[in-house]
Amino acid sequence: MNIFKGIEKKLEGLVEGGFGRAFKASVQPVELAHKLAKEMGDHKTVGVSNVYVSNEFDIYLGKGDYENLTSFADSLKAELANYVTAFARREGWTLVAPPRIELHLDEDLRVGEFGIAARTVNEPAQTPDALVAPPATTPPPAVVPPGPMLDQTILYQESAAMPAATPAAARGGAPRAALRGPQGEWELRDAVTVLGRSRRCDIVLTDPNVSRQHAEIRRQDDGFMVRDLGSTNGVRINRRDVKQAVLQHGDRIELGTTELLFERLP
Repeated sequence: MNIFKGIEKKLEGLVEGGFGRAFKASVQPVELAHKLAKEMGDHKTVGVSNVYVSNEFDIYLGKGDYENLTSFADSLKAELANYVTAFARREGWTLVAPPRIELHLDEDLRVGEFGIAARTVNEPAQTPDALVAPPATTPPPAVVPPGPMLDQTILYQESAAMPAATPAAARGGAPRAALRGPQGEWELRDAVTVLGRSRRCDIVLTDPNVSRQHAEIRRQDDGFMVRDLGSTNGVRINRRDVKQAVLQHGDRIELGTTELLFERLP
């Protein structure tokens, strides 16, 4: 088992056994980990020699989730930091300083909802060998001012379960595409769209054979790519098992027993 999978298994273990009953529909550590990774990917900065990603995260939780998670906050923050580091290393991204993760109470959020504010902050202290440091000649990336900026997935959480497609917004020359399936239609408007059984996914599929975070569709240049997120039953494109694949108009994506049609839009 590699370090990335090992950390994820530890995070899953935090909510199994003794903690399992406490959470039910509440925020779970493994879901926080996936969203932290998504935040890094959505807000990366491409430098001359490196791709820089956020290293400081503020997680905002409703009262019930905050009380549950802060009961083992030190252990949770350490595991999340390890997950972020392993994910960045796997993707070849650069962290300019060790990850810092803090939990905050936001009483406007309900149980199961959370927000993430991400920043890139360079520290003068020496960076551990486990992290990739930028060359001395490369100026540090700009620091994003802190603040309770909610993760975009929270904004789409309730509408994601609706079967009707979201009206298209003007995107200039950016490619447009949509997924169509037995549970509805969705336009792929974000840089990364996560599909799965969890209600915190961007597209929620009520199929027991679909994993909680099953796959993602990522916008790339003038096209789209699907990638398996380590699901139990895998991803199939036109009856062929794939770990990741570039999508073409008319491709049929199978997640569990659910089939989705990928279509490029004019």
